[in-house]
Amino acid sequence: MNHFSFQSLQDKHHEHVIFRGVWGSFAYGTNTPESDRDTIGIFILPKDRYLALEGTPAQISDATNDNRFYSLRNYCELAANANPNILDSLFLPHDCVLHSSLYWDMLQQYRNIFVSKLAGRTYCEYALSQIKKARGCNKRVHNPQPLEAPEAKNFCRIIPFRAGGMPGRPINLNDACISLTRCHVAALENSSELFRLYDYGADAGGVFRNGTLVCESIPKADEESRFIGLLVFNKNAFEKAKSEHRQYWEWRNKRNESRWRNQESGESDYDAKNLMHTFRLLYSGLHIIRFGEPLVRFSGEILQELMNIRNGLCLYDELLNKVAMLTSELERLRLCSTLPECADHAAIDRLLLDITNQWEKDHAR
Repeated sequence: MNHFSFQSLQDKHHEHVIFRGVWGSFAYGTNTPESDRDTIGIFILPKDRYLALEGTPAQISDATNDNRFYSLRNYCELAANANPNILDSLFLPHDCVLHSSLYWDMLQQYRNIFVSKLAGRTYCEYALSQIKKARGCNKRVHNPQPLEAPEAKNFCRIIPFRAGGMPGRPINLNDACISLTRCHVAALENSSELFRLYDYGADAGGVFRNGTLVCESIPKADEESRFIGLLVFNKNAFEKAKSEHRQYWEWRNKRNESRWRNQESGESDYDAKNLMHTFRLLYSGLHIIRFGEPLVRFSGEILQELMNIRNGLCLYDELLNKVAMLTSELERLRLCSTLPECADHAAIDRLLLDITNQWEKDHAR
């Protein structure tokens, strides 16, 4: 399996690697001096590897997931399903090819069998998903999370019991002057958020241990003498807060800082790069329906428009209006296109087998 690690596949002499290229902004022509250089590669497997119990992953990537290798079978499957990233890579500009081979040439020769009306739908769906991301990331920009992870105790309230056994209203721990490290809890029947709370002072093990609420079996003798009320623990809210905190800092630690300056300064209320990709995908999808192949490298007025969007120079509502117009046009053209409804799967199967057989013949030991 190490033979197919990301590091090993980086070797330009790796016999299983049949293609490597640059994709992303450098392929589209939308790169800036601060852009990352993302790569894509394809590795080929002999037929018997698909039958092995210990299979090889269909995709292998680095830690950022921006540099990826696909097995030839997985690559063809995604291309047949009109995955925009994969279909685009079949039409990469020549200056984006880092490593080629006879087997990549065979794939290139028949790349048009992957093109169909389905691309009009998938490119549109991917484009619209970028709009959701544009506002979702904006929410993160303006709602930063603290460095410290949420603590379970901050999602707890106490229902104290007054004289006569009457419960009071829920109050926070500080107002109740209660430390959960001095307490134990017991489950309350038929309730997932309410727990009986007992004060054990310095002898207590604490309600939370390693972030987990631990219920105890309370001796009958302690039921009245140590009982101080009910603990309300909103576990769902705590788990959600932990998840949001983790996601925020994963995003924050991996993000390209230059991408967020306009939003953090208040100059823009959306993630401009996501909106740029919305238009890039729509223009590329339109190009497929009109001319039978995606538009990968942009230039002229369309490139200028994409860069204006990326630089936050356009109003969000105006962009949405144009998105609606382009999606309507894409659907109209798709319905009357002469392209096949879907990719020719039988031809793709034959091509995949031909390439694999040729590779096995050339690498026979």
